[in-house]
Amino acid sequence: YGEKKSFKNKYTEKTPADRKINLRALEGAGFEHLYGLSPILNALSSITTTTTPRRDLTSPDSIIDLDALSEGEYELEMKQRERKPEAQFAPYLFVLDRQQQGGGGGGRKQFSDKAVMAEEVERLANERNVPIAKVDRGVLNTLCDNRPHQGYVLRCGGLTFEPMARIPHPSTDASSPRLWLVLDEVVDPQNFGALLRSAYFLGGGGSGGGSNDNESVTSASPSIGIMVCAKNSAPPSPVVSAASAGALELCQVYSTSNLPRTLNAAKADGFRILGAAASAPTDDGTQQTWELSDLNWEQDKTDDGKMRPTILV
Repeated sequence: YGEKKSFKNKYTEKTPADRKINLRALEGAGFEHLYGLSPILNALSSITTTTTPRRDLTSPDSIIDLDALSEGEYELEMKQRERKPEAQFAPYLFVLDRQQQGGGGGGRKQFSDKAVMAEEVERLANERNVPIAKVDRGVLNTLCDNRPHQGYVLRCGGLTFEPMARIPHPSTDASSPRLWLVLDEVVDPQNFGALLRSAYFLGGGGSGGGSNDNESVTSASPSIGIMVCAKNSAPPSPVVSAASAGALELCQVYSTSNLPRTLNAAKADGFRILGAAASAPTDDGTQQTWELSDLNWEQDKTDDGKMRPTILV
């Protein structure tokens, strides 16, 4: 992804004492709310001490010099820090207060997959210095617009796609995948997330930025590259992350502002361009068409025995 979104200090806030959740203001400040265990776990796992975090989890408290503020700015900053966690302009992991909800299962420990993931999420949050706040279900529902959150919501910085005007050919860049998935006009976040989930499962989008806690989360050299058209793609939102089962947090997704030009350049560089269609177009003699079963990836190789560089659109 490109530059992580930074947070804006809200000194111009007119009513800092209302302590209500202003989602529009939070979004304007660069915050998003990931929901569900898998997206949150992958987002926290992808952060290491040796690579730039994909999502900004920096607390404004750690970067604001109170001594440098004017009297008015200092007063506003102190009022901001007195707000309830859900109303603060700072990263937070919000966890359902099950005791307040009357849950807890009589104090018995539940060793389910969900319980293991939840424990890992909270462990990683503590390790990454992300404060944890226990809140009621209504707060979680508000933060994620009543989507299925599994009792966990992470306030963090947003993501952007990494711009790429020309797809590097494997003959000149050994790290470039020989197979690329290029998505055009995939504007539905659910569809986009499902495609990312499948592509990642098949080896797509890994960037070597995975966590030491789980070395298998990303691959150092992905076997499938992923690109979208910046003009007509669903943005990398929390909805996409949830639909991808958290794959968005681990995938390196590139974007181009001019897809036809990028594809023409790739063709000139030696890529084979294949356009996927639900049904074969009318054969007018100007296009070559194949059934998927007709493509023999093993036989259609280059002189060095490797798969012919291919872009699937």
